Amino acid sequence: MINTMDATPDAQNLAVSWEDGTSSTLPAYFLRVEAMDAFTRRERIDTGAVKVSKGIEITGVFPVGGYGVNIHFSDGHDKAIYPFSLLRDLSDRFDK
Repeated sequence: MINTMDATPDAQNLAVSWEDGTSSTLPAYFLRVEAMDAFTRRERIDTGAVKVSKGIEITGVFPVGGYGVNIHFSDGHDKAIYPFSLLRDLSDRFDK
């Protein structure tokens, strides 16, 4: 599903190259807001929104099995796992 994926040199985006030949650039801010881990879901329920610092950066991208990645952010958040299918959905939503 994914050929390559890594943070951009400025750490502001995640660059994804898909098997179908397309590519996506997902901002760190967008990925952090759309995280689906328990902590972020709880924040969304309790406050109605996820608060993210301006200028948030991707500090690490770590494979999780053969199905996704764990992305670490400069605000210390490191719990969210992004299955490749979720990244594709986020890519489709962000590009529209």
